[in-house]
Amino acid sequence: MKSLCTMTIMLALIIAEAVLAAPTPVAKPEQALWLRRLIPLPKQVTIEKKVELPGSEVKVTPAKGADEVIETAAGELRDLFKEKAGADCTAGSFEILIGVCDPSGKLGDLTVDGAAGLAKLPNNEQAYVIRPVGETRLVLAALDSRGVYYAVQTLRQLLENGFRDGRVAIPLATVTDWPDLAERGEWGGSAVRDIVWMSHYKMNLVESHVSLGMNPDGRGHAQADQEQVDLSRRHALNFVPILTHLNGLARTGVYNAYPELRGKGDRAVHPTHKRLVAPCCSQPKLAEIISDWMCSLAAQKGVTDISAWLSELRNQYCDCPKCRATGLGQYAQETRLLVKAWRMACKKHPKLGLRILLTQGSYKTNDQVLAEVPPEVDVTYYDGGRTYDSSREPMIYPLLESYAAKGGWLGCYPQLTASWRIVCPWSGPQFIKSRMNEFVDKKLQCLCGYATPDNRLYEFNVLAAAEWSWNARGRDEREFAAAWATRRGSKDPDTAAEWAVTLGPVGWDVYGSRVPFSNFFGRSAAMVARRRKPKLGEGMFRYFPTIEHMDKDLAACNKAMEIAKRLDDPLVAETRVIQGYMQMIKTIHAIATKVAASKQPAYAERMSLQKALGTLTKTGIDTVEALQEWEGLCGKDPDARIGGSRLVDTVDVTEKTVADIGHALERLGVRNPVSSFLREEIGTWVTDDFDQGHHVTKTFDVTDYVRTAGTYEVGFKYTSGWNGLGISRVVLASAPADKPDQRTEVSADKHSGSAAVRNRANVYTVTLKQHDPAARYFIAADVRGTPQKGRPPERQGCNGLVWMKGRRPSDWRARIDQARPLTDEELAKKH
Repeated sequence: MKSLCTMTIMLALIIAEAVLAAPTPVAKPEQALWLRRLIPLPKQVTIEKKVELPGSEVKVTPAKGADEVIETAAGELRDLFKEKAGADCTAGSFEILIGVCDPSGKLGDLTVDGAAGLAKLPNNEQAYVIRPVGETRLVLAALDSRGVYYAVQTLRQLLENGFRDGRVAIPLATVTDWPDLAERGEWGGSAVRDIVWMSHYKMNLVESHVSLGMNPDGRGHAQADQEQVDLSRRHALNFVPILTHLNGLARTGVYNAYPELRGKGDRAVHPTHKRLVAPCCSQPKLAEIISDWMCSLAAQKGVTDISAWLSELRNQYCDCPKCRATGLGQYAQETRLLVKAWRMACKKHPKLGLRILLTQGSYKTNDQVLAEVPPEVDVTYYDGGRTYDSSREPMIYPLLESYAAKGGWLGCYPQLTASWRIVCPWSGPQFIKSRMNEFVDKKLQCLCGYATPDNRLYEFNVLAAAEWSWNARGRDEREFAAAWATRRGSKDPDTAAEWAVTLGPVGWDVYGSRVPFSNFFGRSAAMVARRRKPKLGEGMFRYFPTIEHMDKDLAACNKAMEIAKRLDDPLVAETRVIQGYMQMIKTIHAIATKVAASKQPAYAERMSLQKALGTLTKTGIDTVEALQEWEGLCGKDPDARIGGSRLVDTVDVTEKTVADIGHALERLGVRNPVSSFLREEIGTWVTDDFDQGHHVTKTFDVTDYVRTAGTYEVGFKYTSGWNGLGISRVVLASAPADKPDQRTEVSADKHSGSAAVRNRANVYTVTLKQHDPAARYFIAADVRGTPQKGRPPERQGCNGLVWMKGRRPSDWRARIDQARPLTDEELAKKH
């Protein structure tokens, strides 16, 4: 019997030893690999030892008094063990203890090494420590539950790839960490859909538009999405409701209830966007309504701050006697109004915070605006032309730099992408690091980035912003890119990092020169058409001081492509796009230089232009195809078009630039054999079209665009106004050249579609089986719009454009290569 007991005890000891194996040292190369899993990189982190054990032997223990944020963090940690090892983490011999410690560093009865120093760190409510205690415990402690949440995110990232066959390798990490910027987040795009995803990378801010309206009793009411607010709160993220630009209040119904609140004078109402109206800030009732909105939002659990946006447009103001008598500009008056409304709201909600957004409208008078801001109100900086910018220039200008240096709370709304307007790929570590380092160096408190339309398209840059807004001086560009590639599951992170640091500066040159937006929105084609000599270092050539610089960037693209082909398809597609735009820039410069040098190019010069146009056309088409391929590869579902209407616009403008340059060269005798297969604008619709009724037929002469038999697409694109367009039928018709009214229907597509902020089935297909050079061709569209009559000014407007494009034949490249310019005789006859 004694022998049996002895054997049982020995067996138990053997099992225990197997379960609780002694920690083993971690060599420096292994530690480096572990740290590569972290985004952002903690300020201070070492991993000298690790322990390996069954996942079932790990328990996660929230300390006594844990709030919902800590419980959420603990749940995420347990979920990881459940997913990777099938363990529930409710019992085990190794404990992960998480909780809030007191200022002396005590978590319950345990004094946590290093925790007493947290109070001295910047942004200490988010600071945390991770410490091993003996060989069977890892403690995650902070002064606030937000810091605990971030400690758990660090540990989760360290653990993610450490599971094998039900066992887990736990790093006995020593970490002390805190953020450089107090707030790090986004507004717009997919931000509210990505709350949890952003929180896992220690981003802690989402600003979101909310419902603003009027009650029947004349008081204002506002409502944020409570589910989003609750989700944010549980994940240590500040959900900040937005009070929209003050010149956009018409959509809230406030002017219907109180017409006197509308600004007075010709400058108060936008000449074409009638719903954009400067408010009259001298009306006390307006402060009351805004205060109502603030109180409604502050009453929602989890709302602690409100972001109020000044009017957005320049030179739009109320010109009533009372507003003039203040001696202040519109934007300073709006600031005074918002502060007044906030003080009224604070009587009911004394802890409510306010931040006021500067705009491109306020830019010239931001000194007046800042003079109206009391120290307890925060300021954020946005300017459509200055913060939505990818240039290499500093973003925080001296006025704001001085404001922040003196202790003013300042945030900034930069784009984290190629452009706010178009959608192009760009993994730009140099760009993002430069921006974040500037914000930290100039003592900003807040990053509220803009990454439209979806973070999946710009994951690299968004995570880079998370990295360097938390730890501005941690990694260099290559090290971050390797960490991104590691977390992405790249088969060769170092090679992926080489790709990013090689291609990133080329993207910076291209997008910083505003290609394709705004220099492909008619400007480059106009330069060729008007035969203006291009200037290196200016406009679309801003970051191209020499042709040699262009060649150097193209060589970098070639190198990046060689690397990308060894990795995976999304990197190849991104490289193709940037390489394509780079080649288009160089080719447009060559074309513009040639046409500016000669009034009427000789045949040899026309031949040179013909080849250049061929290069431009093939490059443009290839770039468009790469854009569409990249979009499909970025989403979880290749058929889900996450690029939205702005990616469609990017495709449109790229093709249109090629088409318009081709038209300009046709006048000089250069042929474009594939012009029918590029997207062309064939006409527009405007609000006045519907003055006599909702239903009209719009007809467009498309003879110049239909140059060959084939299938053509006709699309409808909303551009402005309160109302969209309905489409029911599109017809392709032909007529004798001398009798254009005698039309014969050739092909028709009948289905219900709409063109608005969100499109639905807005592309129609018609077919021409045989092309007649002697005929004229027309597109007729049966459409439904909204007349202005009887509608309030802010709900008027129905404007857009119609485009057409032939489907390319399989031999389109050969047609380009075989094309020759007009001879001297043909050109003379044409003129």
